[in-house]
Amino acid sequence: MTEKLNAELERRLKILENPAEQGEDYDAASWTWLVILGVILPAIALVWGWQL
Repeated sequence: MTEKLNAELERRLKILENPAEQGEDYDAASWTWLVILGVILPAIALVWGWQL
């Protein structure tokens, strides 16, 4: 099941695979918000839901 990719899609994938085009890593503020919104807030919502 090998299908040839569209030429435009291949071009975009090559650009995305280039490390120079991937941008910078997250800074401390971004990591803080990721943890708050992705771990702490859902955990609080789960605990709150169990108590109702």
